[in-house]
Amino acid sequence: MKNPSEPAKPATILDVARLAKVSKSTVSNVIRDAKGIAPATIARVRAAIDELGYRPNVLARQLVQQRTNVLGVVVGDLANPFFSEMTKQIEHYAAQHRYQVMFCNTQIDEHIELAGLRGLLDYRIAGLIFLAYAGDEESARLVTESRVPALFLTCTADWGDVVSPDDEKGGRIATEHLLELGHRRIAYIADPSVEDAADQARQAGYRRAMAKAGLPVAVYHWQGSDGKTLKETSIEKVLLGDDRVTGVFSSNDLGAIELLDCADRLGVKVPQELSVVGFDDVTLAGLRRINLTTVAQPKEMMARIAVSTISSRIKGELTGGHLRQIVDCSLIIRGSTAPPGAKRNRKA
Repeated sequence: MKNPSEPAKPATILDVARLAKVSKSTVSNVIRDAKGIAPATIARVRAAIDELGYRPNVLARQLVQQRTNVLGVVVGDLANPFFSEMTKQIEHYAAQHRYQVMFCNTQIDEHIELAGLRGLLDYRIAGLIFLAYAGDEESARLVTESRVPALFLTCTADWGDVVSPDDEKGGRIATEHLLELGHRRIAYIADPSVEDAADQARQAGYRRAMAKAGLPVAVYHWQGSDGKTLKETSIEKVLLGDDRVTGVFSSNDLGAIELLDCADRLGVKVPQELSVVGFDDVTLAGLRRINLTTVAQPKEMMARIAVSTISSRIKGELTGGHLRQIVDCSLIIRGSTAPPGAKRNRKA
């Protein structure tokens, strides 16, 4: 006699087949949405699944197939709001394609990236999306030898598909906006969380606009991610010195917001004394207190294209050479930019 205190055994695929009066393979085909099954049979199998509370053994099925339904996503630094917003979009569209997502946060470090990639590949991921890529040759070799489809989203490499904004155009229109306002001393400040190729392209757009206007360039790099120290000189000299700038194009919104904080600390008024343009259009940029003029990346569109592309690669629907899909970006004008204004009021 069965002990009522004993937990009921979970239903098996054979239990479903018996109740639905079909074969085990038919139940399996219904679960994976195979084509060519009569609607009445599908309805009967699904009714049996619901009645028995059957849950497919996903792990066992994936072990047989040697691949999971998991997409690996390599992220530079989730502390950067751009990455967190992009991962949210990727997860949304991955679910629509019936994929789950596993993240690897690399801190833009080659060694952490390599260790993370090994871990993802150990889980037999179906495909790999890079939101950041440190450019390590060993990482490239590891992924290409695994034959896992790879896609680079907002970054780039020559051994996978690429979905990226028009970074150079973004840098150009950001700088042209400052020039049109009347600024002539305009700097470009690079944030270390921006991937090298994207940084170079945005900087190229800045340089092109400045050259067309016949003006000298001034390029600086944040030292680390504290937003207080530049590699080349002090932020005080850039904002308060004799050759102080009146406009700055930052390689991303995070760096621009850090610059706004520096300006506030030094008593430099934005936008009266300093105009700042970012790149990304993260949610924080639109907050009234920040109100940042920025170049908007179409995050939702890029995530949708990226997941659709990697899914097609996984299913074998897309073959041949690597695709490079460049999407347009646009300038969002807010309150952090204005024509050059009055003299500066320095802090004592």
